Amino acid sequence: MSKIQIPQNIQALIFDMDGTVADTMPIHYKAWRATLDTVGYDFSEKEFYDLAGVTSEGILKKISKENNIEMDIPALVKLKDEEYLKRIGDNVKPVEPIFNIAKEYYGKMPMAIGTGNNDEVIEHTLTGIGAYHMFDVKVGADQVENGKPDPETFLQCAIMMRVEPRYCLVFEDGDPGIEAARAAGMKVIDVRKYI
Repeated sequence: MSKIQIPQNIQALIFDMDGTVADTMPIHYKAWRATLDTVGYDFSEKEFYDLAGVTSEGILKKISKENNIEMDIPALVKLKDEEYLKRIGDNVKPVEPIFNIAKEYYGKMPMAIGTGNNDEVIEHTLTGIGAYHMFDVKVGADQVENGKPDPETFLQCAIMMRVEPRYCLVFEDGDPGIEAARAAGMKVIDVRKYI
């Protein structure tokens, strides 16, 4: 496994959270299955990973529209977060190769979390891996109008860190997030090649 090289002109790092710095994707999937069972939708693992990084609201809107299922989206978002927090407990583990990069650059350059989750899940997850204090900026579903693959999440991170997008490097594990980073004019590393 080759070591991730940070390009020289990079001035800030942006990390997706789930599946990138925190090993939480299997738990999110179980929470999604439990949530979508309530509306009779069989959510496949492939579909879940294809939507990695998309906000809960975005996932539900897509499923609702494509399958003609009527949903109370705010209630299901709340239920999904409750299911996740109930299942994760204090069992959050870091994704070591990527988490180690965050530890290496902590205090040396601005760092942000750009995720499709809300503030409560961000706080619980990052606190669970001992990393909440490491990130100057945390942008989640609560702070944007349009989640990934729209670039807004990552552009908001850049604005809040006061770094031009072209000097930001994004770490992502999902295709929607990679698309969002490229659309934001940022460099991006697909962490799936390193974990």
